[in-house]
This record gives sequence, C-alpha cells and structure tokens, in this order.
Amino acid sequence: MPDYARGYPPTTYEAGTVPINACGWLPASGPLPAYAALDRDLEADVVVIGAGLTGAAVALRLAQRRLPVVLLEAAQPADAASGRNAGHVLPYLGSLRPLEGWPDKGARFLEYFIAHRRIVYDLCAEHGIDGDAAQVGCLEMAHRPMRQLADNAARWKRLGCDVEVVQGTAMEAMTGTPRYQYGLFWRDGGRVNPYLFTQGLAGAAVKLGARLFGDSRVVAATRTGDRWEMRTARGSVRAPRVVICTNGHRGNVYRPELAATNYPLTSCGLATEPLAPEILASLNPSRAALQQVPAGLYPLVIDGRNRIITATIPDARGAADAGRYFRRLLRYLHRIYPHMRDADIRLQSYWTGQTHSSSTVHHEDYPQLYDLGPGMTGILNVGTWGNVLGPLIGLNVADALAEGRPQDLVLPLESPAPVSSPRAFAFKIRYLLIPLARILDLAGLV
Repeated sequence: MPDYARGYPPTTYEAGTVPINACGWLPASGPLPAYAALDRDLEADVVVIGAGLTGAAVALRLAQRRLPVVLLEAAQPADAASGRNAGHVLPYLGSLRPLEGWPDKGARFLEYFIAHRRIVYDLCAEHGIDGDAAQVGCLEMAHRPMRQLADNAARWKRLGCDVEVVQGTAMEAMTGTPRYQYGLFWRDGGRVNPYLFTQGLAGAAVKLGARLFGDSRVVAATRTGDRWEMRTARGSVRAPRVVICTNGHRGNVYRPELAATNYPLTSCGLATEPLAPEILASLNPSRAALQQVPAGLYPLVIDGRNRIITATIPDARGAADAGRYFRRLLRYLHRIYPHMRDADIRLQSYWTGQTHSSSTVHHEDYPQLYDLGPGMTGILNVGTWGNVLGPLIGLNVADALAEGRPQDLVLPLESPAPVSSPRAFAFKIRYLLIPLARILDLAGLV
C-alpha cells in the first residue's frame, strides 16, 4: 500500500506530525534502525537536545574534538523538519535585509556562510555519508527577465558565489521547456536526501564517540552548582553545558518560553514513483534543483532514484488530501511539458511537516541563537535554508564551545522573546498568498 493511502488521522497531517514512515525520503526498505532510549544516569561535557540537522552537526563536531557529548532525541534522528524538507541545497540566502540590524551588519556571518556554502557535500565526503547529495546546481526560473534576479546575481557574485544569469535557448536546454526564458544558475547548489543526510550526521557522531539516545524526550532541567541535569522518563544526563536544537519546541516543559519564539507553518511533500527513461530524457535535462520565481509553488528535484520530489504549502484545513496536491503537480508538469500529458507518472509518497521561522516575511527567516542562562544555548528556528544553515551553524557553535570562545559565534546571542501573533504568518501564507499564487499560476502570470 502506498504511504499516502495508509489512512493516518487528518489531524496529524495538519499538525505536520504524520509518522515519518510516510516520508518519501526514507529508503525503500523503510526507516533506518532506531536508537535505544536513555535508561540510566550519565555524565558528559555537553548534552545536545534534538537530533535534527543542527543538533546532529553539533554532536558530530564536538565528538570530532573528543569532547564527551550525549545527544538526546525525543523520537529518532531526522524525525521532524530535518527529514521532511524539499531536499534543496541553496548556496545563497533569500534576503540580506535582516543583517542590517546585527552589530556588524552580518559581516562575519556572511564570510562564514560563503566559506561553508558547500557544507552538505563536504560533510558527506568527509564522513562517508550516503545522503544522495549531488552538486547539480540550483536553477531559479522566471518566464521573463527580472531585475530582482539580476541584482541578486550581481550581489552574490561580489560576495564570492558562483552564479550566472541564463537566458533564452540556454535556459530551454537546461530545463527542457521554452516556458522559462530567464533564470539564475547557482553552481554550488543541488540536492540532498535530508533524511539520509541527517541520519548520516548522527551516525558519524556516534562513530566518533558521541552517545545518542532516541525516544528520549527531556522532561525536566535542573541546575545544580555548575551543572545541568537533563532528565528523561527513564534516565538523566548531567553536564555543564547544554545546546538545545529542537524543532518548534512543542511539548518543551523545561523551557516552555521557547514555543512562543517562532512562526510555525505546515508544509507538505510529494514523491513520485521512479520515472521511465523516456520521461527522464526530456524532463529537466540539467538535473538542477528547480525553483520557480516569484511564486515558487513547485520546487523540484529529481533524486537518485529517478523520482520527482516537490513540496508546497497545503490549503487551509486540507493538508491530508494527497490527491489534490498531486493533481496540481501533474497540471503544472503538463502545462510546462505538454508532450508529457500521456506520460505515466504516479504518486508514491505524501507527507507533511512543520517549519518554525524567525520572521513573518518569507525568506527573511534566519536562525536564532539564544542565551538561556549559564551553560545553556539554543539554536532555533532554522527555517527555509535548513539543509545548509542547520549544519553550518551547528559546527560554528560546537567550535566556539570547544574553544571556549563565544566571540567566534557568527550569530548574535539573543534572549528568547515571544513573537506577536505567531499564527498570523500561517494565515497569511495559507489563506491569502498561496491561494492567490495558485490563481496567478493557472493564468500563466507567474
């Protein structure tokens, strides 16, 4: 039975908590082996909470540096947003405007980001992670020339990125369709299987000595002397330093204020069955990760199993309707590739997840680094660029901890503060902007 037909409760799709088994990024054989729950009391130098992209990277770098580290995960590695995203590797950022309010205008962060923009491929190569990571490039596609794209290319070229404007017949050769006549090609971009990548980071950390426990939700945190005791249902870890890297912070009973720091948004993903060779021959010949501009309704990758994988924002109260979003994908493909109207393309997997961003403006969501008291730090709300920013920030924080040099942190340290109207962002996106974008898309205006 296909994953999307298993009949999970609609409420789990709406909340983005449908079981990870439904996710199309899992291997054909199913979820990777589970890590056992913590069932004893331990001591460590650092305890990391959350085995997503960020937490796994923190634990990996600390283990590389031979610091005793324990990684606690409420479910299993990659279970939440890290294992469910669209699989794009983006070597640039959506907007630099938020950096204007940082103490150094974001100069150190940008320098670090540019230096580590290939971090996904580098980590896979360094640690032998089979994450289906491919530096095939990322192509932003527009129907006509756009000043915004040209300006963006010039800006990021000055910063050191390998990006070029593509037009006309060159664009058609890359995409396999004449419908897009202008775009930006980011050579350092590409795709990754985020579930396998996150699992690979966690596994590499364990090989280097980190202790990882799944199904181990932290239920209490107590500070005694110079140490924190992080307690789960069946055990505890005592350590002088704690790094919290949780997704959305739902159910966080030991630091409940973190749940109010972000703007949650449910998204959904689809994976087709493997495509026939005759379809693959003319569908996106470049194999670049594709993004449409400005609407971005159908970001596409073709993965190593020859499947189309895409993600979108589901309709209000319609997150459980897999067929609706697959039909929309087919309509889009048939419009862009008319010769494929009779092609046999079938849905294999459908899932949802939930992102938690730091901004009400899409693509201005930057990670946040929280000072949570003596010895406790939070890396939260990683947002849209998580495949790159999650491990990138994770390594930076781990190095700063290991060296005892907080001045090396590339994100500003903040105190957690509640955002205003956290649900308004999801309302704006799901009830207003996405429905409007779909109308304009059908009319061929975006």
